[in-house]
Amino acid sequence: MESDSDSDGSHISATPPRQLSSSPPRPPPPPLEVPNKSRVRIKPSKSKPAPSGSSKVPSKPDPIQETPLSLPTDLPFQIRRPSGAASVSSSIETLPAGFFSSSYSASFAKIRRPLVNFESSGIEPFLTSAASDSRAESADARKRGKARLPNLIGASAPMPVVKPRPCSGGDGNFVKLNLSGKRRKFLNKKGKFGGKRYKRGKFKSQQEKEGEEKDIGELKQRGGCKVREIDCAVVEEAVAAALDEASEENLLEILKLVYGYDCFRDGQVDAIKMVLAGKSGVVVLPTGAGKSLCYQLPALILPGITLVVSPLVALMIDQLRQLPYVIRGGLLSSTQTPEEASESMMQLRQGGIKVLFVSPERFLNEEFLSTISSLSAISLVVIDEAHCISEWSHNFRPSFMRLRASLLRKTLNVRAVLAMTATATTTTLDAIMSALDIPSTNLIQKAQLRDNFHLSVSMVRNRQVICFYLLLELVYFHYVNFVKLMFEFFEHIRMKDLLILMKSPPFAEVQSMIIYCKFQYETDQISRYLNDNNILAKSYHSGITAKERSYVQDLFNSNKIRVVVATVAFGMGLDKSDVGAVIHYSLPESLEEYVQEIGRAGRDGRLSYCHLFYDDETFFKLRSLMYSEGVDEYAVNKFLREVFPADKSSCGKICSLIKESASRRFDMKEEVMLTLLTRLELGHVQYLQLLPQINATCTLAFHKTTPPLLAQKVSAIAVILKRSENKHGKYIFDIPTVANDMGVTAVQLTNQLYDLKLMGEITYEMKDLAYCYRIIEVPTDLLSLSEDITQWLSEVEICKVRKMDAMFSAVYFALNLCDKMQGCSGTNHTPCVQRKILDYFSGVDNADFCKKIGQSSPFLRADIKVFLQSNSQARFTPRAVARVMHGIASPAYPSTVWSKTHFWGRYTRIDFKVVMEAAKEELKKIVGKDIL
Repeated sequence: MESDSDSDGSHISATPPRQLSSSPPRPPPPPLEVPNKSRVRIKPSKSKPAPSGSSKVPSKPDPIQETPLSLPTDLPFQIRRPSGAASVSSSIETLPAGFFSSSYSASFAKIRRPLVNFESSGIEPFLTSAASDSRAESADARKRGKARLPNLIGASAPMPVVKPRPCSGGDGNFVKLNLSGKRRKFLNKKGKFGGKRYKRGKFKSQQEKEGEEKDIGELKQRGGCKVREIDCAVVEEAVAAALDEASEENLLEILKLVYGYDCFRDGQVDAIKMVLAGKSGVVVLPTGAGKSLCYQLPALILPGITLVVSPLVALMIDQLRQLPYVIRGGLLSSTQTPEEASESMMQLRQGGIKVLFVSPERFLNEEFLSTISSLSAISLVVIDEAHCISEWSHNFRPSFMRLRASLLRKTLNVRAVLAMTATATTTTLDAIMSALDIPSTNLIQKAQLRDNFHLSVSMVRNRQVICFYLLLELVYFHYVNFVKLMFEFFEHIRMKDLLILMKSPPFAEVQSMIIYCKFQYETDQISRYLNDNNILAKSYHSGITAKERSYVQDLFNSNKIRVVVATVAFGMGLDKSDVGAVIHYSLPESLEEYVQEIGRAGRDGRLSYCHLFYDDETFFKLRSLMYSEGVDEYAVNKFLREVFPADKSSCGKICSLIKESASRRFDMKEEVMLTLLTRLELGHVQYLQLLPQINATCTLAFHKTTPPLLAQKVSAIAVILKRSENKHGKYIFDIPTVANDMGVTAVQLTNQLYDLKLMGEITYEMKDLAYCYRIIEVPTDLLSLSEDITQWLSEVEICKVRKMDAMFSAVYFALNLCDKMQGCSGTNHTPCVQRKILDYFSGVDNADFCKKIGQSSPFLRADIKVFLQSNSQARFTPRAVARVMHGIASPAYPSTVWSKTHFWGRYTRIDFKVVMEAAKEELKKIVGKDIL
């Protein structure tokens, strides 16, 4: 394992000592007294400075008088010489470079047997002042037990320690996260640096103290890579001037002082002026065009706090790290422990946070809404990746639907709202502005594609030809598992094509690149293949832990690895300007996704290379997956009947829906169930109010007091005994049911149980994570409501399929229809792909329906009939049958079970709707009535 130090003894001066004067040599030092301990640390001597009169440097003694260096012989340890080293001479400067294995001291052995004998000497080794200072600082750092050197490839880089800011005091931006997923605080574990906990600001260097005296703060930009000194007093004057008059001149002065830039980028000044004027707006700027500056600079000027809503925790962390030091920031996320979240809330109440990053799910938390509402002023709410608000975007998030103008302006009393995105079609922009009540005049939109891209497309080698030659080989050698071997062979051919591309110019000269895949197994497979071929690569996807993802990103940012092979999970908030290439191993699901991902390259303004591999099989597979979240009207009706009980007097009651069991029962993904519940809350009629998710089932055991006696003292126990089921001395009950009987919320009930647990009266265990909601109004016509919701879900599904077809249309045009008359040549299709992208975002519908998708098959109906007959014990819907034929797993029909049938994925080249209609007709013959 590599050490944290990269020193090889270079702190020892290699320059011979200057000539000594005629003064007599110094007397030898007294013998060292070292206590008999297993671990030895040598502390630097605290000698007083020599008087000014004796500052003359002594000359070198006569070599004839030199004797070998002496050390006490009664030490509890022996100095071990590296194997193969030459004998130690009397002059320290003659040691070879790197003689000492550590920058701290020589290597000590804990054994007592003699290894090397040293003769006595009367001459003390002479070190330069720089070497002495270096050793003193190292020893002093060890004494404190706090020093940590820059990381190597073997360890993840910690955040740089934030120094106290003189102009405002207190700590700087903080991130307290539990990235391991375990509910515990981060502690500095016992190891080479000791077991003490780190306390910020306890030890300060002389430079820091001088900085405080001069009222100078430090700004760390781009993850601490660049450090600039800022005069805080000058910054405060510039902020005051911009608050009085938000002129471009005053804003430019702040930009120079805080960020060090001489000019704004296109669109930034307009967005900043609009926000400072108290107006809400939408900003559409390309990836890497500086959207963050549009809220960071106003946050520095405006008096209240700025609330930034972000879809990913990793994105929040990156944005917080990139905040200028003069802006105090914090975040609230699900990865924090309750204690860390409480500390962040306390900082927020005390005014210690200027910019707060939160997820949209945080707006379900009543404590958070209460705290935010009680603040004196929220100057600005920023919605990052605002396309997530619209169901017509490529990355719709149901929780973003909650961010409506009614909540932000009326409930939270927000002054202005700024929605930011890099990719949005005309339909998506209309939905965003409608939800946030932003007029069309407040839209700032620039070209969504930078002009420093070299876009190339190539077709993966023909699968049919490969399979033909492979079949001949398999028949000759009598292989049995042909399908599996064919798949492995084809993947090998694809990876070989990728390697050829990466080792050919211009990709061979690129030092940092990203390879995007659609499936997690592909990222692991490709990263192993590249490492086997001497290309440093790491995989990145949601299947690895948050700590591992952070580690991979740190390696990539510090250029310790050349390639990151990732799914769509990588790249948001990536602050690396020198990415020179992006390769798409698979076809993206939409042009929005394609533009987002190639936008991670070329942020330094240099020409960047973006290549896309296309093959038919991957396209058909991805297009089938666009139907994975669709729901039939039958399933929606069944879902609504469970959400709303038959009792008409259930208004105001708290209900729960256990996620895992309900997902299997309705054959509906958990994300889809959340979408339906959000629609019922935020639709034209509010039927329910979503509450934070809870564990709905509680198993309780009594210890001190008997249950009947405790029930007389605590009302909650009395209700639990009535509503619970006794199994082996333990009481099992439903949390919402007991909360309704008591007239309290589920959170209040769990707090009471926690208090009883602290008293030693009970112990309990919670399980079954569930959606929790309060019924506001019971629908009078469930059939009409289910029909309306089903129609809406069908339109969303069709929109996703059309986005996939538009992506295919652009690639198909480049490969087959491009006349190569406008600059296209070979695999370079920059002009035609750019034209397709710009047409798509401007609303031009030139993506014809995919002609490669078949509309019928002579064997389809027969295969469906055989499939239904061979699985007569299962209850199928037309959608369930179509999913099996397209190889799409679902909660009720998992791939672990149904992929074993030979019909699995057989008809991916036939349109999903065609297969579903054929399944509907066959089910009619079996059931004898109409099938939904």
